[in-house]
Amino acid sequence: MRTIHADLIAAQQAPTGKDPYIHLDIDGVNYSSRLISLEHIEEPYRSQATIVLANSDRYFDGVDLRGKEFFIGYGYNTTSGIRYCGDGDGSEATHTLWVKSQSLVSMEGKLVCILIAEGAWVRLREYNFLTMSDPPHFNIQFTATNTVHELIELALEEAGYTLSDESIDDIISSFKPVFTVNPQSFESPASIIYRLIRMTKCYIREQEGKDFEVIFPQDDDPVQEQYFSNNPPYFKEYVEKLNILVPNKIVVFCNINKETGEWDETMITGTAQDDAAIARYGEVLECHSAPFISTQLDADKRAAAILTRYRGEMLSGRLLLPFHDCRVELYDKVQVMDYRGL
Repeated sequence: MRTIHADLIAAQQAPTGKDPYIHLDIDGVNYSSRLISLEHIEEPYRSQATIVLANSDRYFDGVDLRGKEFFIGYGYNTTSGIRYCGDGDGSEATHTLWVKSQSLVSMEGKLVCILIAEGAWVRLREYNFLTMSDPPHFNIQFTATNTVHELIELALEEAGYTLSDESIDDIISSFKPVFTVNPQSFESPASIIYRLIRMTKCYIREQEGKDFEVIFPQDDDPVQEQYFSNNPPYFKEYVEKLNILVPNKIVVFCNINKETGEWDETMITGTAQDDAAIARYGEVLECHSAPFISTQLDADKRAAAILTRYRGEMLSGRLLLPFHDCRVELYDKVQVMDYRGL
């Protein structure tokens, strides 16, 4: 959860009299007063924003913002003045966006400039190849020489990004996979990182600048924020959907015979299952292969990691607040306290 100034917390949670503010500084110019509308979408592997700015004076006719990087400073007018995320006074900034396109729109009674911006995950998909070697070539082999965390760092660093640790599990920090980069064709950094992160129970989250952090959500994590139906901070609407866990049993076939390339008596089988889900719905099996995992412990860990990601999709929902909570980030744990109808 993002750290913000105490006055900003108080202002956004006040039951009445809220005075929101959005700071929009692009290329050293504050466009906050020109902001007409903003749609900002943050997803696990993609982020984007559509920003509509007033252009009645035709200011943007001579301004080119394509390629400029910025962050959106969500904030409020507080008892100690205007405060927002990234204001340099104790409030952390939101993740960085880059302007990808700029449109000038003329309609009856209105001139506007529309900016389409995207985040780091999109940029990581745009690289045509990632070498991780000199000279670049296909089938670059990492034969149990680097941990998953170190391999993700290598991929990010070559693309100009960094990776910091928020919290890590024993897979990402200790497992050293046999891993091939550019198998038969060049890959993007995003493709490489996605294959690596799926070996673990972790996620990585965009930060300000060109930085990512590792997130390791767990069931027993403390709740980071609560919203209430009957007292501040209020929520307006909450929809909760519980899904059946499918699949509910994972089998991973490991340790192929490296000399013959065949699955024989050397094969190791890693398994993980959810007994409660099986009792509810019956067993639904899904099989995977990880031919170069060579120990039972690592095989079981891979199966558990795959099942954990499916468990993360069991609960989905939509929460509508009467204010923007500047602190909440992807993968934060929030709780809704609903006393309606009691």
